Amino acid sequence: MPALRRAARHGQSGMVVVTGEAGIGKTAVLDAIGAQATGMGFRTGVGKADEIGRISPGAPVLLALRSGPRPLLDAEALAELDHLSNHPLVLVDRVGARLERVASVAPVLVVVDDVQWADQLSRLALRVLPDRLAGNPVVWAFATRDPSDELTTTPSAVPVETIALGPLTDADVAAIARDRLGHPASPATARMLEGVGGNPFLVTQILDGPEHDGEPPASFVRAVEAALDALPDRTVVLLAAVLGRPFAIDEAQRVLPSVTAADVNHAVAAGLLTGDGHRLSFRHDLVRETVYAGLSEAVRRDLHRRCARYLLASGHDALAAAPHARAAATPGDEESAAILCEAAHQAVPVLPATAGDLVVEAFELVRPAQGSWESTGERCVEVLHRVQRCADAVRIADAVLARVRDAETYARVQVVAAQALWQIGRPAESVARIDDALAAPDVSPALRARLTAARALALTRKEPAWKARVAAEPALRDARSVDDHDATMLALRAMGELGRNSGHHAESLAYFRELRAVSGTSYLAEEIIELQLLDRYADAGALLDAAHQDDRGGIEATLPSMTAARMWQDFNLGRLDDAEAGARTLLTIGREIGDHVHELDAVLVLGAVALLRGNLAEAAGRLAPADDDGHVEDSVRLPGLRLMEGWLAASDGRAHDARSILRPLLYGARDSRADWPWWPGWMRVFVRVGRATGDARFTGEAVAIAAEGAARNPGVASFEGVSLALRGLAHKDLRLLTAANRVLDRSPRPMLRGNAAEDRGRMLLAYGRRDEGIAELDRAWAIYHGIGARSAVVGVQQVMRRAGARRAKWETDGARPQQGWAALTDAEVKVAELISAGHTNKAAARLLNLSPNTVSTHLRSIFTKLDVQSRVQLTNAVHELRPES
Repeated sequence: MPALRRAARHGQSGMVVVTGEAGIGKTAVLDAIGAQATGMGFRTGVGKADEIGRISPGAPVLLALRSGPRPLLDAEALAELDHLSNHPLVLVDRVGARLERVASVAPVLVVVDDVQWADQLSRLALRVLPDRLAGNPVVWAFATRDPSDELTTTPSAVPVETIALGPLTDADVAAIARDRLGHPASPATARMLEGVGGNPFLVTQILDGPEHDGEPPASFVRAVEAALDALPDRTVVLLAAVLGRPFAIDEAQRVLPSVTAADVNHAVAAGLLTGDGHRLSFRHDLVRETVYAGLSEAVRRDLHRRCARYLLASGHDALAAAPHARAAATPGDEESAAILCEAAHQAVPVLPATAGDLVVEAFELVRPAQGSWESTGERCVEVLHRVQRCADAVRIADAVLARVRDAETYARVQVVAAQALWQIGRPAESVARIDDALAAPDVSPALRARLTAARALALTRKEPAWKARVAAEPALRDARSVDDHDATMLALRAMGELGRNSGHHAESLAYFRELRAVSGTSYLAEEIIELQLLDRYADAGALLDAAHQDDRGGIEATLPSMTAARMWQDFNLGRLDDAEAGARTLLTIGREIGDHVHELDAVLVLGAVALLRGNLAEAAGRLAPADDDGHVEDSVRLPGLRLMEGWLAASDGRAHDARSILRPLLYGARDSRADWPWWPGWMRVFVRVGRATGDARFTGEAVAIAAEGAARNPGVASFEGVSLALRGLAHKDLRLLTAANRVLDRSPRPMLRGNAAEDRGRMLLAYGRRDEGIAELDRAWAIYHGIGARSAVVGVQQVMRRAGARRAKWETDGARPQQGWAALTDAEVKVAELISAGHTNKAAARLLNLSPNTVSTHLRSIFTKLDVQSRVQLTNAVHELRPES
């Protein structure tokens, strides 16, 4: 197997995908690969997904990690992972880190059979980990019936070998028959063999059966039925088909006390079941599927119901029992509905899509006349909102609200429905619903406070911030006075959003800090973003670093919102390489877990980095797909995209196009429901477009908004300096530009300092003060060059050339090469040196205060730039290519 040889000899990762229909021999191929790997010194883990257990989060992956005489992970590591199923990103990170550690000692093979039945968490892990562990001697071997399964597609950094198994030829079947029987098959057996389509398993079942030449059944199904009919009692076989996994005889007896050891022995002797130690299973999935398909509906439902009850009684959670409750369910089945509802609640953090499906099924089982209908409906709305199936949450809420007569229940459901409507951009409907609920006279003070807080939150997207504040402030007072936790959190969220949307960032910071304390969260991304907007980047950086170093914050540090906060920290501080790596990491995370809002955030930063580097085509390519993305509401998606499109047009010399794109945003800025007008830096784009098109009104409006931003954030150098600089530009006032430079020298944001120096240098030249102007432009050039803003560097050089200035350093200033050591960014150099020195991704991440995800992003880029495929090759390349210190 080439993949195994490459891993063993050269330390390269790889993937082997075995595809084919049921019974075609996929498991046998995986077994052969595993045996070969063991003989080559691999550490091997084997897992298998199954149809019944696909609701159990991460089961096939965790089974692969704990299987065999030498499990890939020790008991301590597995115990740690067992507690992380509610935190999928953390679980994937920890598994990756542990496998990386094992692979540093010996090559690793991870085998997962029947991945077409893998649960969401397992699919996430198996989709992400091969790419993240690229370069380690880790080989992944999957088998699936579905050749189009997304898990079989090629990861960007891992070579994939596909083994597509097809049916045996007639000659192969005849040869197998001769080998098994010791003579050619009889005409009767040959006719049977012709009817199985070359399926290896069915061929061997017929040949190994007790009656090759007698009166054969018409098909394999009939053969299985005949074997069942011959049993004194078939109950244990039927139960095995329903359980759908290996089991012990005492477990079967706890489900059905009538099962005996003799029944098991008969089933084994008939070739239906097989034993592996003390555990029993079917000889092949096809046998189980055939037995299961033959069950009557009544027997099937009864056995599933018994299995569900047994699992709950023996200490398993509702998620384990849910597949059986689901299969046992009948209309009006409150027992199954309760199990599914509880399972949905448990599945929310790790299997959100499954959670939504389960809770909807639970609600559809019960009938309005039943006592549990109302509570099931209320819980359904809550779960659907939590998993962001907001439209479904509203639909179910409407069904519940149409029959509810109790004002308290009515109010609780409306609060959740209102939040769902806010999330999907229907704030007006949210407010109308809440007003309807508030009109009821007998709503408790706590719920009335919750409704009022939810209304205030809805208004943050419906009304201008100044108008929404009128409702939010009393809502927070009411929430505090009745001491309702949910109401307080909603009201604090509303006040934090309002502060940010209106540019009152100190106020917003205070509310988000209180929200963090009330919610019990260790780190809150919104708080960090507000610190950044207040120029408190040292404080923001300390929180980001602590989030990665603090074990209590380990889970929160991996959230997309925290990755986004780190990305903006790097971008605003001019660390464009790090910002780009962070954006690529966030883009990957967003796609992995379906977080399309943060995915959009990453696209905007990648576009902005490309524009600053002068890569206009790349920027346009980043923005185009996002413009057609229907996953994010227009109210959230379009403002950022239109800002970027206007900046792109201005950078491309299309000032009038830029003005057309940006005009609606500018004149709607004061009443905007978004926060972009109050981020320092945007208004300079508007002012430059206004000046380039001779539009004094457009320019004046941008200057005025920048002045308001400064007034709302007194003492914040970035706001104050940008306002002074734009007033100076608009009025051609050198005094104001000089003052702006002095103020912005206190700003931690290098791009703003460079902008102010460039604008002052240009104006000094216009006033004929050439030497001062050249000196100021030199300062701007140095700032731009230091952060890699090549577009601005080129612009400053052009101005200086027209003024008759030349600099030798310009000749050596070129774009970074695409390949080789010189192509690596500073962060990539650090990662390459640490990994080549033997550090794992996790260890390197801790030393660099990065997430392991970001280290993986850097490594993929390093492998591409240095043209290596393993850590061994990387180590050699670092020693060969790294310049002498």
